[in-house]
Amino acid sequence: MATFIEIVEGANAGSRIQVNSGMTLGRSKADIIIKDPKVSGTHAEIALNSKGQLVLVDLESSNGIHISGRRVKKVTLLPGVIFEVGRTQFKVIDVEEEQAVNFEIFVTWRSILGDKLPNVIIDDGRATYKPESFSPALRLSFVQGIQTDQEIILGYGPRKAGSDSLDIELLDEDAPKEAFELLPGPGMVQIKIKAPGRVALNNKSVDSEMLKDGDLISFGSSLIKVSYL
Repeated sequence: MATFIEIVEGANAGSRIQVNSGMTLGRSKADIIIKDPKVSGTHAEIALNSKGQLVLVDLESSNGIHISGRRVKKVTLLPGVIFEVGRTQFKVIDVEEEQAVNFEIFVTWRSILGDKLPNVIIDDGRATYKPESFSPALRLSFVQGIQTDQEIILGYGPRKAGSDSLDIELLDEDAPKEAFELLPGPGMVQIKIKAPGRVALNNKSVDSEMLKDGDLISFGSSLIKVSYL
């Protein structure tokens, strides 16, 4: 059997994640990223107990793990168990191994297959793109706003960011639906601002520019610091 946790209430409701021992769950520095401001950067870790069962263990987080309104140190991931992390509610589901390949619909960084990337074609309805590597990789660090402490590492592009984006989702209530796009360039990454006047680079209104280490992207009350790896 394969064990999944399903988000039944909160951002990404309906998503299902296959879990294994050693995985972490959190808002930013974790294998499973939960878009919830009440979730710590690294909130909890999945481990095996003495019976060989998967358990979710709280990592001294600010808001803990709750079952039926009661804070607990850990929760055994048995089928049917419902628990809350921050404001996000999960339900544990067991699936036959042969069905699991068609069951997971939430992608964690562990499940990204880099060797398949060059063969993937992205169609945005207007033009067809073949992903290209960001070399070096780009890091977006949220240093102000609701997503503070969240970090996103980007290894390929193009990538799109906005409140309605399924790629880089911006949670700031004042974030534009389409905020900016990141495109591969020679040794650097190019940013194209999609909402002039609402998104700024280094406090300036620009249409397009090559990003440098230390650049700051701002929108609403949020601030993102750019760095290369």
